[in-house]
Amino acid sequence: MDDRASFRRFCGVSRSEPTPERTAFVRFRKTLVAHGLDKTLFDQIAGQLKAKAIQVKTGTLVDATIIASPPSPAT
Repeated sequence: MDDRASFRRFCGVSRSEPTPERTAFVRFRKTLVAHGLDKTLFDQIAGQLKAKAIQVKTGTLVDATIIASPPSPAT
């Protein structure tokens, strides 16, 4: 979140405020899924957008999770 002014504005975090540690969002998402609340959350957000006649036409979700893998053989 440190590098995205637009994301800070969206979340209501000023430049002078500290931001959550990067893995906090991953842990939050995993907890939502583990408790079956992810669909509930997105349904609530969709309902609020619909109530305000806001239509999302495009979007991108990127999960940049880094996983360990064996090194590639030398060529």
